[in-house]
Amino acid sequence: MLFPGLAALALTARTWTDTQGRTVEAGFVSATETTVTIRRDDGQLFRLELERLSWPDRDWVAAQAAPKPAWAKDPGEGMPGRTIDPVREINPLLGLELFADDNLWDDEPGAVAARLRLPEEGRTRLFESYRVYPSRPLTMLGAQAYTLSLHAGEGRIADVTIVFANRGDYPAFVGERAGLVVVGKSSRREFDRALKADFEKISAALSARLGESSREFSGSASDRGGNRLSWLYGDTCFLLDYNEEQMVSLKIVPALRSAEPRLASEQLRKRLEAGITRRANGDVILDQVPMVSQDPKGYCVPATFERYLRYLGIPADMYELAMVADTSFGGGTTFSGMAWGISRYMRRQRQGRSLEKAPLKRLTPVALSSYIDDGYPVIWGLFSTEDFNRVSNEHTRARAGATDWAAWKKTVAATAKGFTGTRANAHACLLIGYNRATDEIAFTDSWGPDYAERWVPAEVAQKISQDEYWMISR
Repeated sequence: MLFPGLAALALTARTWTDTQGRTVEAGFVSATETTVTIRRDDGQLFRLELERLSWPDRDWVAAQAAPKPAWAKDPGEGMPGRTIDPVREINPLLGLELFADDNLWDDEPGAVAARLRLPEEGRTRLFESYRVYPSRPLTMLGAQAYTLSLHAGEGRIADVTIVFANRGDYPAFVGERAGLVVVGKSSRREFDRALKADFEKISAALSARLGESSREFSGSASDRGGNRLSWLYGDTCFLLDYNEEQMVSLKIVPALRSAEPRLASEQLRKRLEAGITRRANGDVILDQVPMVSQDPKGYCVPATFERYLRYLGIPADMYELAMVADTSFGGGTTFSGMAWGISRYMRRQRQGRSLEKAPLKRLTPVALSSYIDDGYPVIWGLFSTEDFNRVSNEHTRARAGATDWAAWKKTVAATAKGFTGTRANAHACLLIGYNRATDEIAFTDSWGPDYAERWVPAEVAQKISQDEYWMISR
């Protein structure tokens, strides 16, 4: 039995509450005897199980009886005679072995990544991601693709994202952040033309195969002269974002997604507590932070924040975060710019949290413990010099083989005494652990799985610290 929905444009959003007290703002679209479909004001559709909703919401759904609008039909409805065959239609269109059958979203994430030849970027109990930065851009949909990635949570694919022309990867800007080139007006005009050309070629290619697009409000693309086009194909949605100052990207997502409401405080507390590992040698470490590889583009701040937000259960993408933070050509993001951008991004995601400075006066295990013991990583601004990375690499390798921790403490002290810090190569990463007995701190860099857990003496870390410490409000 189907309860048709009210016309979405005639409705104001209402607050939906699940049995655990989590909420999401969205308008009603349609319902069956067991599910309800809702539409958020950014155009995204979500299907919820009725049994997961509060009783007042269930009663409200049962009372709805207005006709269902044509645009709100389930994907695939109302297309008589059309056969959905993504293997023959979508794979050749993209030039990728994305689909193995007519349903991508019940596939194992690792199997899809293998078809796409994406190396694993990182894996934790809840998250897994795969990403490739091809040595040469891939020609796809008439444009050049610089990045291809897949994100998954709890064993389900969340999205496949293809990034085309963008500030971080655009050839004319490579080296700008390091001062090797100066981005002039002509280069910026060329970049603007490249963005527009990519958007037009990609949208034309998709429309030729999938039909006319729908224009949607896009929180990510709308900030600075951006827009979003969407195409529905079976149970798959193609979202093409165009930001006139930053990038063009194509996100492939389930047409009907499980809603991702804000985690209630108690749920978040339990989630963070589950991510704390205490080892016999005294290590206290947050070892479930998702990995993101920034590659050489200088996106260390956006990549670091993407990891932090995903860890807290908030969907994020470093390219979108670079947009809201106004990351410069060739990479480079200030903490003040990111703080402003992240706070706006969080409001748009309806998360009710903000970015704030962590009042760490000195980087010590004792000071860091007040955050790590609650499950919160700390975003750290530092000077990632060649000497510091050499010391960190050597120290981490030697530590992995240590068994006599009293003797190791002497090694830590000797390393700290012999290190002289310099202030160059500003960088950002996450502080994720400490050991009080040995006076060490642990951090993770957004450079791939080999850099998931790095250790240095706390004194060494202090010598190259920018004294920039940030976190999402508790």
